[in-house]
Amino acid sequence: MKIFQPGYDGRIGASSVMVQPGTEVDTSEFKDDYGKAILYRVEFINGVAKVPANLGKWMIDKGYAKKSPVILPGEIVGRATA
Repeated sequence: MKIFQPGYDGRIGASSVMVQPGTEVDTSEFKDDYGKAILYRVEFINGVAKVPANLGKWMIDKGYAKKSPVILPGEIVGRATA
């Protein structure tokens, strides 16, 4: 699944976010063989990351990612809007 970084301002580069959905969602899909929550490092390249569908849906629901690259007024991080 392709997800988009919230507030991406068009600058070329990479950034990462660490998420651990298994601490909030009690399901085996986010846990290892020993039942511990998996820590995921999601790397956004130019505002886009490709992740498994279940992780992408969780990140979108929690606000760590967006479904669309469209930026609405006030979403750009670190820049003032007029």
